[in-house]
Amino acid sequence: MRNLALRIFTTITVLLFLAGVSSAQETNTRSKTQEQEKNIVKDQTQLKDKTQLKDQIQLKDQIQLKDQIQLKDQIQLKDQIQLKDQTRLKDQTKVTLQNREKFRNSLTEGQIGILGNREMTQNQKRKAFMGSITEQQRSMLQENQELRQQHKFEFRNNTASEEQNQTMMQNRENAGTSTGGKRYGQR
Repeated sequence: MRNLALRIFTTITVLLFLAGVSSAQETNTRSKTQEQEKNIVKDQTQLKDKTQLKDQIQLKDQIQLKDQIQLKDQIQLKDQIQLKDQTRLKDQTKVTLQNREKFRNSLTEGQIGILGNREMTQNQKRKAFMGSITEQQRSMLQENQELRQQHKFEFRNNTASEEQNQTMMQNRENAGTSTGGKRYGQR
């Protein structure tokens, strides 16, 4: 019976030992599986983060490119407008100079003498000259004045920037105060 008890004890010990080894292997396997799962999740998270970062960089680059294109288009448009305005200004200046030359060519010797007289004041010259001009000359002066007003109006409304308009307003105010406040509706 002792032999039997020894055998049973040995068998139980071996079975317990095998169960312990098996349990240890299962725990080790489970631990490795969990570690692998953690690594997979970690790798997926890193890949997702890298992908998001790459997408953000691409989006930022696209926005910068779009902004650069818009800026380039704005600059081109501004340059085109400036060129158009310069051309229009040159044309207006040419017409003004032609009209002025036409008016000068229409002056008589007496009118030229009035304008060149150094003994008369500006006011006396103006009165004498205006009294000597013909109806055709008066019409030319009126057309020239209307043309200048039209050019000034076009410049203010189409070409001048807000800053230029403010400068012109300041200049008008300064001119009004320097002449005693009698210009531009001030009395």
